[in-house]
Amino acid sequence: MIVRTLIGSILLLAMAGAQATMFKWKDEHGNTQFGQFPPAGVEAQRMKPPRAPASSGKTGPSLQDRVKALEQKQGQDREKALTEKEDQERAAQLKKNCENAQNTVRLLERGGNRRYHMPDGTVQRLDENETRRRIGESKKYIKENCS
Repeated sequence: MIVRTLIGSILLLAMAGAQATMFKWKDEHGNTQFGQFPPAGVEAQRMKPPRAPASSGKTGPSLQDRVKALEQKQGQDREKALTEKEDQERAAQLKKNCENAQNTVRLLERGGNRRYHMPDGTVQRLDENETRRRIGESKKYIKENCS
């Protein structure tokens, strides 16, 4: 393990200092040539390596900060998606409730046999006052909640 680390460190140091020297010269036809090794007997200019871009002194956020920010954004996106899903479910339930209220009004105003099926499965006959009360409740619900 130590040998690998030592070899890796030596290679990194060697690569850092091993910038290839480039030369520029004119060949016998007058064309400009570039290379690491100019031909013998030719006057060649040594090229300067390009400068590294100037640092503004500011460093960007660390990797940990970037990961934390990404996780926060993903959490916010999940919350937003859940909220949107809940809103859609509420809207669907409201639409269903409105349809039920409209059907209740339609059926009760039609008259005839006013039997009402209770949630426990029993059937109850509605008298005139109970019918009017349920019609009024349903119309009120429609007015307040349905557009």
